[in-house]
Amino acid sequence: MALRISNTSGTFDLPKDFSTEIEDSSPIYNERGSQSIAATIPGTRNNLRLNNYINRTDIDSAPIADERVTISDGVYHRVGKMNTTKASENDGITFNVGFGESELYSIWEDVSLQSITLPVIRPEGGVSELLPYIIENSQKDDSPFCLFPVAVSCNRKKDNDTVTDYAEYINNYRDGYWWKARTETFFINGEPVEVSLPEGYGIVPFIKVSYILEAIFSTYGYTVTENPFTNHHQLGQLVVLNNAADCCVKGELKYADLMPDCTINEFMQALWCRFGLLYFVDGNTRKVRLKFIRDILNSKTTSDWTLQKASKPIINFEAPQQLKLSAATNVRGEDPRWTAAPAADSLDKFLKPYHYIVTTKANGYLTYSTESGLYYKTDNITGRSELVSTDFFPWDRGADMAYKEITSIDEFLPSATERFKGNIYKYIRVPYYLFGKVHRYTTISSSDVELSENLNYQTPLAFCFSFFDTRDRVTYGSQICLDIFGEPVLNKQNGKACEISLLFVGKYGLFNHFWKEYDAILRHANHLIETDMHLSAQQCMNPDFSSPILLDGQRMLPDTIRYTLPKSSSFPATVKLRTTKLLKPYNLKEEQTVPIVDQKYKWALFDNKNSVVEAAVKPQKDAWRDEANRDGNSLYDLQYKNVSTDTVDIKVPLSVPTEEDYNNKKEYFIRKVNYSFDLYYRIRYYLGTTPDGHLHYEISNSRGGVHYDLQYDQSVRAELL
Repeated sequence: MALRISNTSGTFDLPKDFSTEIEDSSPIYNERGSQSIAATIPGTRNNLRLNNYINRTDIDSAPIADERVTISDGVYHRVGKMNTTKASENDGITFNVGFGESELYSIWEDVSLQSITLPVIRPEGGVSELLPYIIENSQKDDSPFCLFPVAVSCNRKKDNDTVTDYAEYINNYRDGYWWKARTETFFINGEPVEVSLPEGYGIVPFIKVSYILEAIFSTYGYTVTENPFTNHHQLGQLVVLNNAADCCVKGELKYADLMPDCTINEFMQALWCRFGLLYFVDGNTRKVRLKFIRDILNSKTTSDWTLQKASKPIINFEAPQQLKLSAATNVRGEDPRWTAAPAADSLDKFLKPYHYIVTTKANGYLTYSTESGLYYKTDNITGRSELVSTDFFPWDRGADMAYKEITSIDEFLPSATERFKGNIYKYIRVPYYLFGKVHRYTTISSSDVELSENLNYQTPLAFCFSFFDTRDRVTYGSQICLDIFGEPVLNKQNGKACEISLLFVGKYGLFNHFWKEYDAILRHANHLIETDMHLSAQQCMNPDFSSPILLDGQRMLPDTIRYTLPKSSSFPATVKLRTTKLLKPYNLKEEQTVPIVDQKYKWALFDNKNSVVEAAVKPQKDAWRDEANRDGNSLYDLQYKNVSTDTVDIKVPLSVPTEEDYNNKKEYFIRKVNYSFDLYYRIRYYLGTTPDGHLHYEISNSRGGVHYDLQYDQSVRAELL
């Protein structure tokens, strides 16, 4: 059969010698997707008619964007979208056809996530019926949304020496009536103001990522047949945050109001950056499979292409690369705990001055809080701790090789444990999504909230997990899956342990869970194999880039497949493959692990104050004792009054002792401390014996008042932590 290209209006006229090249590209290695190479067909009357005469200068309507066409060649039958680039009656019509993923790349570039087809929940009972529906359904496994408190602003007011923080929450657990009409304190024009809120204000569902993915593809006529976010116990609880504070006040819930300010491509890029998520589109069946790059690399081979070779393979050795993963850290607050940005460009650079020594114990030098993802440094002298960084570092091992850099616009979010008043106080972990509130249907005034259609919003993309707090029996949100003891938390009541954090670094981080296999290939494989192959029409028509294949007994991933239509056995396809076998030498543990060492030793502060003071006051103490004893009494005690210590802080260039320091009982002199006091004494007088045989005494008032100005030595020594 001859090659045919047709659209919904008919079949195009093609010359007898017409041919076109198709290049299918793996979404792992290419962003453009699969498409035909630009081809030109004659400007016949029929062809111009099928293209709505776009060659004419007097056309009223723009050319149809991405018109759906079918390319047929025998059993080869493939549906794609035509993109016409030039039209002329004399020179013909020039176009290319996009297939699979490429059909969506161009469409999604400028399409807002808020514009996809999403439902509107509009119960007959209005607000009073909508709110119980939301609260009840948020606890169900198959619910499209979750519900937990989120801080959307936090302002600090200073009055003399008093500092007061005013946090504003959505989904604010309060007295069990957090959805009813009420009064809350807002921070308006630099002052706290009591504001009356209507029923439903502040109830904000967060839509699950699994639901959004299916809604995206459904909008464009595709069915998702494989979605790793749907069935995984923790990933199924991953949501996208929003700050639509008044989304429920009119008695209806528009899911579009709960979407972030980003395009579909930006959303998909964020999932690629965080989880290595790829999508594989079949334009003929209109089905989509979503897969993690990790699962693709670990999957079994689907076929052996060795016997289909038509030429000797050419191996192009690629320069090694390393992964760099990063996301946004735009959250800022007046308190360092409310700020997302880390203190360095990578965890390696941050830990290097500390010799990579970290502990989770409170009395360590560099202490890591597992629940909040914060690093604190403790002064060896004063014992005071200061926040030095968040754990929101990019993944970057900083090896001496080129980067494969993947970035995302989604936000890292700090969090804090906040107290919520109910029948009893509950302490709940709260993410700090400090971008204010969105008001689409209300206007905040200085005293109340008025219904309106005012638009004023900023809703950056941010992911968050919904977890269950077994202590306070509540659902809460966090990007970190660990509790205060460093143990994985549960995904829901009586649920499973969660071991994935949205951090890029660490044992529970995204690199370790989703990216280490791909990084290993970039470093020690990923070489390009070029060869010609006799692929079947089925293999060309529906290439599977989601599984490895075998070539000469080696696992490889298809990169591109290029062939000509009409298909001929004398013209095999040109195939490019990527190797996955790691070539020696390599040491993945060293290459992919930040070498954190648990702190075993500490510098403990000690001094000789007691011995110095005891030696200084001994003569006076002996004199007072002799005085008391002469009269048959005794020295009762010594009293130190008007004590003064030189407490000027100094910086000590010591962090953590080494094992050698500890074994050698290493000590360092720090400083001499000025110490002064007035010394007093009291005498115990013997008054006699009571009739029942008890001795009776009386204690005198304080006497003496000898002033001392002393100095003692302060040092540190290596001890076990």
